[in-house]
Amino acid sequence: MVKMNKTWLLFLFLVAGSIRVFCQPGQDLVYMADKAFDSGDKAKAKSLYLQAAGMNNADAHYNLAYKYILTKKESIFHFSEAAKQGHADALKYLFDDLVFRANSLKEANPELAMEVYQAAKKSNPLLTFYGEKEEVAAIRKSIEAGPFNGDEFTAKYGLVFNDREPGYAIWELAEEASRGGRFGNPDPRLVLQLVSRGGCVPAELEAAVDAAWQNWKSGKVVEFNLCDYVTSGFGQAYCAGREEEKENKINRERIQALTPKLKNGAGELLPDAFKAASRFIEEKAWNEEGHDGTGYVAWARESMMLQKSAWLGLVEKINSGVNPDTVVNRVDPDKALNEVYRMLINQLTKEPISGMNYSVTAAGVRSVQRLWILHRDASASLFNRMAPLVSASAWKDWLTRIRTNELKKIPELRDHP
Repeated sequence: MVKMNKTWLLFLFLVAGSIRVFCQPGQDLVYMADKAFDSGDKAKAKSLYLQAAGMNNADAHYNLAYKYILTKKESIFHFSEAAKQGHADALKYLFDDLVFRANSLKEANPELAMEVYQAAKKSNPLLTFYGEKEEVAAIRKSIEAGPFNGDEFTAKYGLVFNDREPGYAIWELAEEASRGGRFGNPDPRLVLQLVSRGGCVPAELEAAVDAAWQNWKSGKVVEFNLCDYVTSGFGQAYCAGREEEKENKINRERIQALTPKLKNGAGELLPDAFKAASRFIEEKAWNEEGHDGTGYVAWARESMMLQKSAWLGLVEKINSGVNPDTVVNRVDPDKALNEVYRMLINQLTKEPISGMNYSVTAAGVRSVQRLWILHRDASASLFNRMAPLVSASAWKDWLTRIRTNELKKIPELRDHP
């Protein structure tokens, strides 16, 4: 009798496990279903997949959940049944549905995800998928916080949530739990439970769960800020929007405080001038600045916030005193602006500048320019009222020189794809 070494025996065991996964009852039905689906007869394909799924065929279960729009409960069932037999893709999608993209107080279920994972590995020891180590670690940490009943939680606090919550609503609850509020004293355990159920993006959830888990295990009360963990373009835009709301509030408070302080009664002109400046700044950010990449919305909003704050800072500076020599320039700036503007419009008419998420066109620049004129006139009137030693026309000339330099920089976007 030939002796086999342990390595060879283990190899045979793994191969046998793999064969169990792929040599399944009902595989002929799955083959016919695949052909029907590819030919466009999706109804017939679904009927065949259902027959094969009735024979507990893993591929049939997977295809039903992957190829068809089912209820969340049905999708989880079919992915689970396929995953338990060692279907790696099904397990990956199940992890998303139950944890990493669940984003639901009621449907998120890290305990079920771990139960199915263990069954899948037992059925197919060869099973693996990208990010498996990190995702399993995050699920284990989530489970450590103990069971969480979403129905009881929402009823207790009068929360009105659907099965899948919008955006980062659950992580906003985690922020509140880390501060106290309606949930009582800051509770690191509750923070972890909420963070683990608010998944939208796997990498974000892994990082947030790890931080919340460490705080809970060490007994630290640390305020959770969801924007510390977002990495996606959607998340960055969401957080930029939150910052914009805060900045708008700050700007309103600055305007309210500045109004009575401005010289010569200029405060009465401030709100309308700020409104004109804001409209120009916003239009310019979207149509001339070329914000691109996955975070283009966040970067555009950040640019707007900085420019609006800088404009209010300029008002404060002018109100505190200005040297006319730094503003007045004997050269007529309108001619220079018109030349640059016409040349730019001609260039953009022939060949707009575009990136993945932006385009600079002749129509867009014209739209910005119309709003700039309103901004120029309103700001010049405000500045002249505060600093009458500089005429309104001189302030217009000063703002025109700034605008000319902005227009000159637009073609440089072609050199920075």
